[in-house]
Amino acid sequence: MTPLGILAIVGLVLTLSSAWRHRPRRRRAQLQMSASVASWAVLWFSTGSSFARQGMMNLPDHMIGHVLVMFLVPMGLRVGATARTWAWLVPVARRRSLLRWWYVDRTLRVPRWLASPIPAVIAMNAVMVCAHLPSVFNYAMEHDLAMNWVMEPAFLLSGCYFFHFLLPSWPRRVTVKIRLQLAMVLVSMLEMLIMAMSMSIFTKSSWYSVYQMSSMPSMPYMPGMGLSPIVAFHQQQLAAAILWICGDFWAVPCLVLIVRRIIVRDGSLLAALDRQSPRSSVESPVA
Repeated sequence: MTPLGILAIVGLVLTLSSAWRHRPRRRRAQLQMSASVASWAVLWFSTGSSFARQGMMNLPDHMIGHVLVMFLVPMGLRVGATARTWAWLVPVARRRSLLRWWYVDRTLRVPRWLASPIPAVIAMNAVMVCAHLPSVFNYAMEHDLAMNWVMEPAFLLSGCYFFHFLLPSWPRRVTVKIRLQLAMVLVSMLEMLIMAMSMSIFTKSSWYSVYQMSSMPSMPYMPGMGLSPIVAFHQQQLAAAILWICGDFWAVPCLVLIVRRIIVRDGSLLAALDRQSPRSSVESPVA
């Protein structure tokens, strides 16, 4: 069992315990609880199930697991207000004391430059690129500690960091400027597109020698390993397509949410365009 698999089980138990204890009646709270439960279940599926073990022997499945851990799970945990759900397990008096300490009496604060969307974008995209570099990926695949304790937690943490500035977690709202939200999504989409094209179109061979038998004589044979260079390259192309397509899956809801925020702010998209466009004519002064 991997660390994230254990975390998923603990998170699922805590969330279900909170739901059983408080039994929310409002539809919003029920939807949040469902999103949190589903996110922990997906995290366990991606890191602690037989699918996760299969992903260690198959690059497309491995890519699906990476996308789920980095994008779908953080989005669900954020929308599901998981921390707020867990707070319901604490007695009222103790919970009020903890909240007072956190918001008022706490002396250790996060540096202001870290509480900004720009480092979040840099962190998530840097983790994604570095994790798929051939030397880093091959090393992590050959060393369970690197994969289970470094790479997968980095995916989850960077994803939570990124979506903290994009998705609301009721009753908290997103306060980042809309144009910056749009830039966060578009930059990440472009980076994923470039990386997918680099893995499929801009190369003619497999990057990851760990899947080829000749490069790993010290490792035991497993189904899916020891592929021919041609088959390994085809799997890499399929993994790149998964990365590209799944990028659209997470980005489209975020773009729809951003457009909705623009409409709420300006009344319509046309009003927003008129607000941003320069004046086409200048009124002449009255004689």
